[in-house]
Amino acid sequence: MTQPLPTTMRALEIRKRALALTELPVPVAGAGELLIRVAYAGVNRADVMQMEGNYAPPEGASPLPGLEVSGWVAAMGDGVTGFSLGQEVCALLSGGGYAEYVVTPASLALPLPAGIDLKTAATLPEAASTSIMALVREGRLKRGDRVLLHGGASGVGLLMGQIARTYGADVFATVGSAEKASLVQSLGIAPLLYRTQPFHEQLLEVTDNEGVDLIIDTLGGPQLANHLRCLRRGGRMVTLAMLEGSEIPAGTKMTRLMMNHLQWSGATLRSRSAAEKAEYMRIVLIHLWPKLEWPEATAGAIKPIIDSIFPLIEAEKALNRMQERLHMGKILLEVTAN
Repeated sequence: MTQPLPTTMRALEIRKRALALTELPVPVAGAGELLIRVAYAGVNRADVMQMEGNYAPPEGASPLPGLEVSGWVAAMGDGVTGFSLGQEVCALLSGGGYAEYVVTPASLALPLPAGIDLKTAATLPEAASTSIMALVREGRLKRGDRVLLHGGASGVGLLMGQIARTYGADVFATVGSAEKASLVQSLGIAPLLYRTQPFHEQLLEVTDNEGVDLIIDTLGGPQLANHLRCLRRGGRMVTLAMLEGSEIPAGTKMTRLMMNHLQWSGATLRSRSAAEKAEYMRIVLIHLWPKLEWPEATAGAIKPIIDSIFPLIEAEKALNRMQERLHMGKILLEVTAN
């Protein structure tokens, strides 16, 4: 549905570690770019970190928070093909999603999968691209691998766990409650309830002390020794975040890293080049889009899960819900009604 473009838009900007509603000029789509009228914006932990002053946007990116959206193509820059005005799309961003309009390279936007609505589509770009980056490109995931994820009931965790299973992996995921454990188990992911027993002890017990082939680490330095203990010979670990801190405890021994031929890498999605992100989105389109659950679910389908939806002006409530780890699935902001 196309509408005449306004000159200004509502947006949320960060002021003194808080979000403030403001009015800004509607951005203009340049060559190779789309202007999207935003329907829904995904909420990510990066938004929390940016609001707290701990995660600056890349050079040249919008200073507004928001790394993924769904909505309608409102304008197309020179050279854009494959899209039409009013088309429903979802897109990966480097920032700017907490606004009524946002510009993004057309290579980072995708048409909605068949049977998927705008709400569900807004849960996908960041989590799906991060999953491809971490599991496939950095982690070199292969059929038969065992994988450990943290935050298994988060929006990213739930989607990443399901994506790993489509590649033929057995997946273990840490969770903080019995309710979250039940959710991940219903999706074929083995839960590790870390509040009852340290995750590494549980993991080694259920794998007969063998451990896993790939760990997607979001905890950081304090858990390095436990992660190394959980990796099988030739295993890989990809660090995406350091929620427990970046300092490695004194006395941590790195011997296993060498003797077991382990590999440890770090990665972030936001700072990747547009070309790299476009390649991840291409893989998402080819590998993930056909497997998304339609109204009639098929075996092996991937089921995006929405935790809650907040109006744009209540974005801080959404971020607080994430900070308090109350969510199971993706938190969204409703920006513009159709």
